[in-house]
Amino acid sequence: MRTIEAIPLAAAQTRHGGKAEGLAALLAAGLPVPSGVVFEAAPRASAPSIARAAVAAARAHGWGAVAVRSSGADEDGADSSGAGAYETVLSVPADDVDAMTQAVDVVLASIGETGAVIVQQMVKADAAGVAFTVDPVTGAPAVVVNAVAGLGAALVSGAETPWEARAHRGRDGAVEPDDLDADDGPLDDAALREVVRLALAAEDARGAAQDVEWAVEDGAVWLVQSRPVTALAEQIPVEIVVPPGYWVRDPTHGRLPRTRMTSSVVDEEVAVQPMIEQFGMLATFAGARIGGWHYVTIVPVGAPPPAPGKNPPMLPGWLASTLIRTSRDGRARLRSARRAMKTGTAQQLFAEWHDHVRDEQRALILAYQDVDLGGLDDSALAGELTARAETMRHSIQQHFRLAMPYALGIFDLVEFCRAQIGWTPEQTLAMLSGLADVASEPGRVLAAIAALPPASPERADAYEGFVRYFGCRALDIEVAEPTLAESPHMLGALIEAAAAGAGSVDVPSAQAEARRRVADLARAELASAHRAEFDRLLAVAEQVYGLRDDNVFLMADAPLAIVRYAALEVGRRLAARGTIDAPDDVFHLTTEEAAAALGSRHPLDDLREQARRARGERAWAIAHPGPISYGEDPGPTTRFTWLTRAERAPTEAEMLMGELIMPGITAHSEGDDGVLRGVPASAGRVTGPVRIVHAEADFHRIEPGDVVVCPGTRPSWSVIFPLIGGLVADGGGALSHPAIIAREYGVPAVVAAVGATDTLRDGEIVTVDGTEGSVRRLSPSQGR
Repeated sequence: MRTIEAIPLAAAQTRHGGKAEGLAALLAAGLPVPSGVVFEAAPRASAPSIARAAVAAARAHGWGAVAVRSSGADEDGADSSGAGAYETVLSVPADDVDAMTQAVDVVLASIGETGAVIVQQMVKADAAGVAFTVDPVTGAPAVVVNAVAGLGAALVSGAETPWEARAHRGRDGAVEPDDLDADDGPLDDAALREVVRLALAAEDARGAAQDVEWAVEDGAVWLVQSRPVTALAEQIPVEIVVPPGYWVRDPTHGRLPRTRMTSSVVDEEVAVQPMIEQFGMLATFAGARIGGWHYVTIVPVGAPPPAPGKNPPMLPGWLASTLIRTSRDGRARLRSARRAMKTGTAQQLFAEWHDHVRDEQRALILAYQDVDLGGLDDSALAGELTARAETMRHSIQQHFRLAMPYALGIFDLVEFCRAQIGWTPEQTLAMLSGLADVASEPGRVLAAIAALPPASPERADAYEGFVRYFGCRALDIEVAEPTLAESPHMLGALIEAAAAGAGSVDVPSAQAEARRRVADLARAELASAHRAEFDRLLAVAEQVYGLRDDNVFLMADAPLAIVRYAALEVGRRLAARGTIDAPDDVFHLTTEEAAAALGSRHPLDDLREQARRARGERAWAIAHPGPISYGEDPGPTTRFTWLTRAERAPTEAEMLMGELIMPGITAHSEGDDGVLRGVPASAGRVTGPVRIVHAEADFHRIEPGDVVVCPGTRPSWSVIFPLIGGLVADGGGALSHPAIIAREYGVPAVVAAVGATDTLRDGEIVTVDGTEGSVRRLSPSQGR
């Protein structure tokens, strides 16, 4: 029988694989690595023989439980980490030969006959995670720490979204200690600083930026893996070609450049066509990818294309109307618009939504969640991903069609009040403040959960119900981003804050009284002959006001989450067989490519390279964001006042929505007096500390009463509003998501405060006036 040698981990060499070699280098540098032994995975080194030798070594060292890890020949290399392709089995009883044999067999199956099996003393982690000594996406000089409570397997597998801390590195590569704050994370300040210190020491020991896995037990930090940050080599420059005309980047519908998989299931230009044809839209959006980012422009029907380097000509309304009437496409659009308005198509869509469409979509989303994706064979999983992609494409088409009942309902009231009493849209919208119940529902449910006894079965059941329904939603229009359900640390922090008395999420009764006062004021200014029409239009607007957020949740965010869950399982399988480098690389394929790859039993080098290139181009684009716009702003869009109201109403309703959701503001908002000014979004005045929130990963940093300053929000952010004192957003208008949600919760808010996230600093005291649309910075003494 061949003798199996237990080699001390500190003596591991190149032939023992990248992971073992890396840990040996850390030990040589005097860094804390759990003690362990290495067994070569050579021919005839069977799992039982290695297991018996591992149990003997564990007994000799006095280990109670061990981690059995792979160390493949190509693992943790300078060019490829092999993440997802190799196995680790945690918490294996050190004296149980059968359990050890099973664990070794799993690891050997992933590495073959080269490399080694590592057996290490198990760290019973109170918290665990990874630390990157350079931003793994952009290459920026920063230490990025991801952490979860307990063992790190959930983080590495992608099953849980981590808490994140980030610290800038100076020119000398050092990190300022004051930049490190554990806030409400799963580890304390001392442990966080030690994780960063050890990660930088690992970088010094290995001579390159490192991706370090760590674990904390009883305050002691251990390093369990260190490998080069291979993603940095994958940044590939994207050619920047700007088409003629005026192009605007829309930060409200995607925080980052989209992955190929997201683009394959969310194509606005295709999805919007049924709405354009049904309602006869006279101006349509066109999109272009410029430098990796998505930009849009508005193209009136019949207008001549812009010349290279020029803006499209601004046509007077009479000429634009004439061009529409004299073009074949224009006349068809006019017929569709007249038909839609005459037959009440928008009202029919709204009625169908409430009658059955909404409930059917809810049932479909829940049914998808009941599918055991891991139990499907490859063929069935490929079919499941394809079916979910088709559901997403169909849902996003319905999403745009359902935008019209909302747009027309708001437009009719706004136009009536503008014509009859000279009110601005913002004045009119005050009559609807607090009526978007769907936006506040997740917050109300979380508050109800917080009110239940912490260890009670009722609280556990309520939490499970929340995660199942509200948790199945994308937090951004990006399938590569984790869902709310994958962020338990975030939900836990929100529940704890609510339990601590962060405030009630019920719509204040004062809002109903305020709406009544504004409506009475409007009636008083109206001629008596117009009051009945006003009451009718107000009733319609009140009905449709909540449709937008309900529509976004069920027709966009939830279907995208369902696609993500299937894609993650596909990604794990493709990475395990070497078709792609890592599970997350599946998002750099289309759903069609991913499904087809699952049917192939051999690694597809060309597909792996394709995913690598797409990943690299996106990483480069993220590191090189383009301006908010290209070209010269041509000014307000042409008004079609020479057409009948029925012909132009659908288009003008959507144009108004565009103005109120994303106004064309490009100048910095800070005045000479140091006061930031924007668009009033939610009335009221509040003073509090600034909390800069760029993305969902920053939610854990929010404390009750903070003034959240952000680029913008989506409906999924509603869960944080019960905690905050005020809101300031770089972008958005009176009908943007941050404005609607802030009004729903009675939170003073200012939107379109361009540059606020760059100007304001975490912790400084500001006063937000949501009535006048201003943000004033105060000295610390003024803030007390």
